[in-house]
Amino acid sequence: MLFIGLAVSFLVLLVFVSVADYAVYTYKRNSISKAMDYAVTAAVQNINKDKSLEGLSEGFNENTGTRLTDSIEIDVDRAEITFLSVLESNFNQEQTDIKGNLLICATSVSGEDINYKIKTSSGEVLVGTVETPYLIEDRINDAAKGCWPDSYEDSSRISINANPKTNMVERGTYLFAYIKGIRITGIFTERKLALSCFGGAKLDRANVKN
Repeated sequence: MLFIGLAVSFLVLLVFVSVADYAVYTYKRNSISKAMDYAVTAAVQNINKDKSLEGLSEGFNENTGTRLTDSIEIDVDRAEITFLSVLESNFNQEQTDIKGNLLICATSVSGEDINYKIKTSSGEVLVGTVETPYLIEDRINDAAKGCWPDSYEDSSRISINANPKTNMVERGTYLFAYIKGIRITGIFTERKLALSCFGGAKLDRANVKN
């Protein structure tokens, strides 16, 4: 009976520790996700005005009254600097080399096509065109696989427009950030994961200066 009692007590303790460990991991993961959201929201505002003057001057669609984002490009280099700076101020990154595991993708609209520019952790820049926003997902995952061959695992792939009612990416000026190999330490265990986020440029033309 004593042995059974000890076994039950040990099992209860093990379950409690496992739950506590996972709770710490979840809290840290959510904190990092929130920090990434802050960072991408700030970074997406780095508009390349030299290449976007025509798009910025158009303003609104005369037929629908909606704001136009065609021909407005993000300065990927400045966006990367802003992203890293804001992320660093909101996330203790001692365990992870963020810059060495970061992939940035910016999109812009030109006519019927969507242009994308992907900057990898090595500094390589990949440019191309897709017909629909949904295909951006494949381009980012392909670029990630080129940097990190194991990035086609389910846990490392990013998913865009998985739920049309929530995070739908439309035609427009967007910035995507993908970080591979983030190390998160719980109470006793350490896990690695990949996280991604994106944001659309919020353009206030009244404050745009050439």
